[in-house]
Amino acid sequence: MNASKLVMPAKGVAQRNNRTAAAKAPAMPKVHAARSVLAGQRLSARQPLRMTGDRRPVSVKAAVVEGEGGLQKVVLKSNEDVAEIYTFGGVCTSWTKNGKDVLYVRPDAKFDKSKPISGGIPHCWPQFGPGDMQVHGFARNLQWELTIATLDECVMTLVPTEESLKMWPHQFKVTQTISLKGGNLVATMNVENTDDKEFSFTGSYHTYFAVHDIADVKVGGLEGTKCLDRLTEKTSDVTEEVTIGGPVDSVYSAVSTTPLTLEVGLGRTISIGYSGWPDAVVWSPWTDMESCYREFVCVENAACDSVTVPPGMTWSASMSLHVTDQFVDPQLEAYCDANPEAAECLVYED
Repeated sequence: MNASKLVMPAKGVAQRNNRTAAAKAPAMPKVHAARSVLAGQRLSARQPLRMTGDRRPVSVKAAVVEGEGGLQKVVLKSNEDVAEIYTFGGVCTSWTKNGKDVLYVRPDAKFDKSKPISGGIPHCWPQFGPGDMQVHGFARNLQWELTIATLDECVMTLVPTEESLKMWPHQFKVTQTISLKGGNLVATMNVENTDDKEFSFTGSYHTYFAVHDIADVKVGGLEGTKCLDRLTEKTSDVTEEVTIGGPVDSVYSAVSTTPLTLEVGLGRTISIGYSGWPDAVVWSPWTDMESCYREFVCVENAACDSVTVPPGMTWSASMSLHVTDQFVDPQLEAYCDANPEAAECLVYED
């Protein structure tokens, strides 16, 4: 199991309320000294600064532009890779790799703040799924503050608002970092308890991946886990790759530290590395979203059972995406489907 990382300035123990203790035995989290998000970072004299009212300076190198619906958008670049992040919801909506987007935004997505942006890498926090507050919590419905925006990294923070306190009466600071590193996209989420009492939450990165066709999808790396099918409420052992042949809403517990693999068709495979997330979720609405269900799948890093964070402590989790493309000529692919033994049927890697 991946143990969630907790940061604390004094002695304490982070506890996880496990509703499925028989299936999951939580490991002891790592503990180290707490420090500021900006601790250890220096602003170069060459880095331009802008002031945000009476708040601290913001380092800016990335393009901060007006996106869809007039919303603030940050554009990161690293070599040929480009990522787009909206500060409303703190959501990364696009990561272009080898000229193709890895992520998917649904055609019904709204960019007018009337609802969360449906696609990319949304936050489900401080509640994953249905519960006492709105489905998937409020983090994806609120405006995040942009604190750092360099060429290949942006940092956003979320603190309580009058609206959030009505739903969840706790003091917190959530920091989301999106970066392009070594050809990968890395997303890191830190949840700091700034209250004088403990709080508990569930959460996930509800990542939408673009696929050639839902029939091409294969998810590997879940073998050996327990699967809870939330559509049938049945539990089973996972013994092979996960494929999609109908509506899917499944939770996989006790995932290992080995990255998941996601085949999306046309020779593209995505490696999904993660730290701090103890669960994984695969979701496809199938024909409930008739216009687009064949174009995406959600493979999510999640904490489905409550994580408890004592005062002054910080919970951390991350996700790293790596893409491998094998480019196949479409005409050759069609020919080889009909003539698999032909000498011309070669797949070449770029």
